[in-house]
Amino acid sequence: MSSKGRTLKVGVFVFFAIVLATIAVFVIGDSRRVWDAKVTYYTAYDDVLGIKPGSVVRMGGLDIGSVSEVRHNDLAKDSRVYVTLSIAKEEKDRIKRATVATIESKGLLGDKMVQLVFDQALAKKMREAREKDSTLEDPDQVLPPNDPKQPLKTSAPSDLIGDAAKAAREAKLAAENIRIATERIADDRFREDLQGTVHALRLITEGIATGDGAAHKLIYDKEEAARIDRILANLETTTGNLARVSADAREVTTRVKTGPGLAHTVVYDDQLAQGMTGTMVELHKSLTALRTGNGLGHVVIYGDENSQHLMANMNAMSEDLREIVANMKAGRGTIGALLVDPTVYEDVKSLVGNVERNQVLRALVRYSIKQNEEKPHAEVKPDVPQPAVTPAPQRANK
Repeated sequence: MSSKGRTLKVGVFVFFAIVLATIAVFVIGDSRRVWDAKVTYYTAYDDVLGIKPGSVVRMGGLDIGSVSEVRHNDLAKDSRVYVTLSIAKEEKDRIKRATVATIESKGLLGDKMVQLVFDQALAKKMREAREKDSTLEDPDQVLPPNDPKQPLKTSAPSDLIGDAAKAAREAKLAAENIRIATERIADDRFREDLQGTVHALRLITEGIATGDGAAHKLIYDKEEAARIDRILANLETTTGNLARVSADAREVTTRVKTGPGLAHTVVYDDQLAQGMTGTMVELHKSLTALRTGNGLGHVVIYGDENSQHLMANMNAMSEDLREIVANMKAGRGTIGALLVDPTVYEDVKSLVGNVERNQVLRALVRYSIKQNEEKPHAEVKPDVPQPAVTPAPQRANK
């Protein structure tokens, strides 16, 4: 074959290789959304765990961009690592203020990626805080891109290898604790103590099973069980009564609070409270006057010379009255004779009976009454007040 033919074959091969390479680049780039329009988001971590430019950014299991930059801040005091994410523009409306950027393992080989997740717990906290202060962030609001002052929120990255190492350390510590515990169990003194404890427990259980104490009755005695059942029933009844009493007390307090009634008025009526306050003030003044004044009440309670004289007179009057009553009981005097002597009563009775039967005496009485009615009476003029003159009664002639 001539050199011209070989050159043609090489050219065709190179052409198809370039075409295939171009197709592969476009396919791979399209799968990683290399050709899409991009927006930028910013975030920061204490440890990026191997994240580097070109690492995948996923959301909901789909690749939506890549890491474009990983760097430290210019300030030496700031130890955080700042990561710039290049995200497909058409995905920007899915990134909310409650979206969290985490670093996760991409596979078992240790590759890392950035995972964007809408954190429901964080969104709930943000909503609760927003209910109290409307100026706080809305978790459902779209996070504006290309703004370093509004970075994505982050959480502690998960490291499978680190977690495995930590689990291994914890397992080693647990094994060491188990070894120490087994060594203590193997100690002769501990074994003796354990045997003594088991022996004591056996004696206790045998005493409960074969003895006649309260524990044995509680387990084996039917009458004791019935008594306990009655106690529990009574306790339940008492609890029910207490519940009803509590309900009644609650109803009473509610009625006192809502009214009407005297208790509600006493507790909640301001006018009554003011009136009672005024009454207490007046009572205080009266007691003060009674204590410091010179009236009858002060004399009666605290006493002075006048009160002593008054009490002496009252005692003398009491002695006189007691003597009079004693004389009356003994039949002395007119009243005593009327009360004690039956003959006086009979004489008075016969006298009254004779007066009723004496027609002449009755006519004289009627005549005397008629004469008194016919005599003129003195009249008092309204404009000049004068004392009324009452004529003296005339005695009837016997």
